[in-house]
Order: sequence, then C-alpha cells, then structure tokens
Amino acid sequence: MNNIYSNATHSVIEPKLKLFELIDTHPSVVSIVSRLNITLPFGDISLEDMCRRDGYDVGLFITLCNMHIDPSYRPDMTALRPNAIEDVIGYLRASHRYYAQYMIPHVARHLDEILAECDALSQRVLRSFYDDYTHYVMTHFEYEERNIFAAIERAQSSARCDLSTLERPHGDIDDRTNDMASLVIKSLPERVSTPLRCAMLKDIYALRDDLRTHTNIEMYLLRPLVERLVKTAKQ
Repeated sequence: MNNIYSNATHSVIEPKLKLFELIDTHPSVVSIVSRLNITLPFGDISLEDMCRRDGYDVGLFITLCNMHIDPSYRPDMTALRPNAIEDVIGYLRASHRYYAQYMIPHVARHLDEILAECDALSQRVLRSFYDDYTHYVMTHFEYEERNIFAAIERAQSSARCDLSTLERPHGDIDDRTNDMASLVIKSLPERVSTPLRCAMLKDIYALRDDLRTHTNIEMYLLRPLVERLVKTAKQ
C-alpha cells in the first residue's frame, strides 16, 4: 500500500512508505537523497528502514521532504527530537556543497553553450553578470557557515544564541536569480537558439526554487529549533 495520502493542505508521508514510491510520486526529493549521500541501490526499502540504516532521523527526513515538495509547508516542531539542530545544520551544509558542486556548475555549462552563440559584447555582459551572481551566492554561503551555523553549534553547549544572526536577508539572492532569468529571456541576441535558452532557464528556476526551500528550512525549521533550545535552557 502506498503510504502517501492527502489531507486538506498537503500530502502526508508515512515512515513505512517505500523510498522508490516517494521518489516516483515526488521526483524533486531525489536532490535530498543526493545531498544526504544515501546508499544506493535502495530496492524496496522503507523510509524508516533507510533512515535506520544510514543514521538519519525519519521524522526529520520526512519534514525535509515535505518542505521540498510544498513551499507552504511548515514543520510540526513537536514531532522533532531536541537534538535535531545538528542534523538540520548538517543538511544545510550539504545543500551548500550541492549548490557549489552541482547546481551552479550545471547552470554554468549551459551558459558556456549560450556564450558560444553570442557576440563579444553579449559574452562579456553575461559572463560578468553570472560571475557576480555566483560570487554573491558563495559569499552568502560562507557567511552562514562561518557566522551562523558555527554560532548555533556553540549555542548547543552554552544554550545562548543571538537569534538575530538567523535574520540575514535572503531576498537579494532571489532577486539576483530572477534577474539572471530575465536576462536570458529578454536580452540575449536572437541568434541564441530557443532550446539553449529554455535549458538554461529550467536550471535557473530550479536553482531559485531550491534556494527558496533552503531559506524556508533556515527560517521555519532551524530557527524554531534554536528558539526551543534557548527557551528550554532558561526554564
């Protein structure tokens, strides 16, 4: 029996669901499997068996899946164990590596194909725009690693954390990603083929949507976990 069913707001995923059934129903969760480096092949293994085998909390895994599947999904914090902070930070760090090693270079390969069809001026403009974009995104990731995640990890032992560190704005990344898409749609020379434009746009929008989920995980999963840690320590 497929253990995905719908309630009024979103699909409900049960621990006994087969991993291949989850991927077949929601292919976007493949990126989670990649980030967590889950052992393949997984055959008929259930989510709870896979998490037990590979050392993940099944409740947190299902929460991450739901947040990737439905951008409006908000986690049930009461269902997550107190020490989930470490695993969430580990997932966010894995996401940074996924962006840096896979998604951003993948977009860049499409960019190289487009540049081959552009005049010299368009090549310089688009290359400069993309290089500035990737530098900004990677600098943001480095800031999170060095100043936010490290501070939260220290807070786990001291139970003190400046929650304002979690409020670093992400909107500029979203705006810059949309600017990149707009440039591909509106400003490239007509000689650039439609299939190349569409392939790059698909990757840009996939990156944008994944980054939005990344932000939601920080704001609606990591932050409440930290708040709970600080509140518990004060009691």
